[in-house]
Amino acid sequence: MKLAPDFGIIGYTDRWTYRPGDTVSLHLSAACETSAAVRLHRFRRLISDGAALELASEGVAIPPLAVTVTPQRTIIGSWFEAPRETTGNGSFTIGFLVQPTRIAAGGSALCSLTDGRSGFVVGLSLGGTVWLECRSGSRETTRLRIDNGPVEDRWAALLISYDRSSETMSIHCRSGQSIRSASGVVPERPSGANAVFRIGAAGPDFDPALPSFDGRIESPAIWRGALAPSDTFARLDRLADGDTNADEDLLAAWDFSREMASATAFDIGPYGRHGRFVNLPTRAVKGSRWDGQEQSWLHAPRGYASVHFHCDDLLDAGWPSAATLVLPEDIASGIYLIEIAGELGRDTLPIFVTPRRRGESASLAWLAPTFTYLAYANDRCLLHGANPEVLANRLIVLTANDCELAGHYEYGLSLYDTHMDGSGVSYSSRRRPCLTFRHNQRAWQGGLGSGLWNFGADLLVASWLDREGIPFEIITDDVLDAEGAKALSPYRCVLTGSHPEYHTTRSHDAVGQYLGDGGRLIYLGGNGFYWRVSTHPDYPETIELRRAEDGNRSWASEPGEYYHAFDGSYGGLWRRNGRFPQALVGVGYVGQGFFRSHPYRLQAAACDPRVGFLFDNPPVSGTPLGDFGLSGGGAAGIEIDRADTALGTPAHALVIATTDMLDNSYVLANEEVLVNRPTVTGGLSPMLRTDLVFFETETGGAVLSTGSVAWAGSLGDPRAKNDVAALTKNALRRFLDPAPFSLNAVSTNVTRDPTVLS
Repeated sequence: MKLAPDFGIIGYTDRWTYRPGDTVSLHLSAACETSAAVRLHRFRRLISDGAALELASEGVAIPPLAVTVTPQRTIIGSWFEAPRETTGNGSFTIGFLVQPTRIAAGGSALCSLTDGRSGFVVGLSLGGTVWLECRSGSRETTRLRIDNGPVEDRWAALLISYDRSSETMSIHCRSGQSIRSASGVVPERPSGANAVFRIGAAGPDFDPALPSFDGRIESPAIWRGALAPSDTFARLDRLADGDTNADEDLLAAWDFSREMASATAFDIGPYGRHGRFVNLPTRAVKGSRWDGQEQSWLHAPRGYASVHFHCDDLLDAGWPSAATLVLPEDIASGIYLIEIAGELGRDTLPIFVTPRRRGESASLAWLAPTFTYLAYANDRCLLHGANPEVLANRLIVLTANDCELAGHYEYGLSLYDTHMDGSGVSYSSRRRPCLTFRHNQRAWQGGLGSGLWNFGADLLVASWLDREGIPFEIITDDVLDAEGAKALSPYRCVLTGSHPEYHTTRSHDAVGQYLGDGGRLIYLGGNGFYWRVSTHPDYPETIELRRAEDGNRSWASEPGEYYHAFDGSYGGLWRRNGRFPQALVGVGYVGQGFFRSHPYRLQAAACDPRVGFLFDNPPVSGTPLGDFGLSGGGAAGIEIDRADTALGTPAHALVIATTDMLDNSYVLANEEVLVNRPTVTGGLSPMLRTDLVFFETETGGAVLSTGSVAWAGSLGDPRAKNDVAALTKNALRRFLDPAPFSLNAVSTNVTRDPTVLS
């Protein structure tokens, strides 16, 4: 199987996690129509010498599957859409509040009404110019224009009316204290009763190159009749204030503060003409009535009655299914690669298969951090982010995946990117090509050497398990979020990925409950259990993030916008939610450095009999530990964690090894620094270290935490006498042993030199 993709063909699957017998839907596109063959492979090993990658997989017998792949168009940008016939057949007035956050040089669409034969679009151009273009069935066009209208980051009000008796269309804009208007005769009603009304985008009858609107819209409403502007602005203000008293002219009024977690726009008017949001614009954002007195939309909904539309929002690429692949009923749990290969090129789509009956073939579960993969999906920080080469402390070479992303903005953004208007990306969906979720993924964050990161680095863990003949079953974050702790309960031990950074409340609770019930966890990474995310109730393939208050962030949420729209929970760091990673796994994130990784030094606690099992059969002796690796050249690095009893590390936990001689490319995390000072780098701060920690739980379980993203790179390094692999294997052997751990074990006074463990 060829390792590198050739993006003449590209695609995505409907999900990332499946069970035996499930049907996988393949959504594919190509530069032009072509034929391709679909093959299924079980991943076995990814072997790296620090530069080249070699993939080992085995074919899975499935019926021959050929597919015709055609070019697909992806529509990006979000909008609101009302049901048909909302404006009726006569005169009407449309009004809404608007706050542009970016006025595009070529203009953007504010709203449109079209029936496929006639209609109008209202747009906004540089300088605050509001314009209206109306087309009749004969294609005759009327244009209106208002200058000096809405400006960026300021609220304004807009009215559009049609007077059937005079065949006149008018636009009125209130910006600040001034009202500007323009009117013109149109040859016929701008659309029929079956017209589609959109806010934030143009209808299909208008220029497809006209981008969607960047900004916030609030309190859209439609009234019967061509109403006087002064009266209608007053009515609009009353709606924005939450006044829902009877208005006999009202045809529809959508309250964006209601049903916040839904894709539905709730109509408080007399006819219940509920609309829908397309491509998931950002909700639970401040509106025109937010006064700073409340920070949650649950407590003051009128302050959050706006929706933030973006020209680059994307929920679903919308490609039709090109083919379906039925997984065999007897397929084993594992990581699989779906190869789509044709004359134009190939793509390889990873999927996870969880077992039909959990714990039947293995007592070990590997918890794939799919929420982290999704958070980083199509990360473009290298292309237009905040100085990644400074963070990485080196020049960075673009990969083929980077170049493909650079040419396809329509594939969407990651939670590390910002929208075109500068606001942070709060939502990420799997229903699109995710080029960072590939078996050959390399990234600037992966450090010197292989550059493997997230899914790519986790494949080194899976490779090592396969090489050692250690059976395991796959559980993903998605499954954990849906099923809770019962997804883990059949397993004696759970192994994490290298970077389980993002967790929902349910998945976080599940890990805690599993440990509380006596489970054993080996946290094989760093920067874990860091950010809180939520899943959408209607689109579970989508997660939401608010980068609130603190933490290492590529962007920051606006004040007053720290609560998730999906479930109302407070976003940001789990630490800021009172749930410190140290209390769960003994260590918590402390800093990062994306250049070199370093070895651990064994501490006196390494001689404690409680952890003797870590150093026997195969023997592990001497220090340093892990002075090699594919992720920066050491086992401790990239993103690192330390123990801290003040933050919840159990008092009886043992710090077995530590790395405290980091280079100056490592910097403390923001939340670790109360006052800025020059001693926040690796060579100067004693707080900036990696700790290898072990502790037992009250219910007979135990936790071993490596506190390092780079551990996986050393575990999977075939080039050295691998003490990291030996220690990990010893840990797994004991953690899979049914004999319970004892919290009452008494540690002896350790006086031996930990550098000599024989």
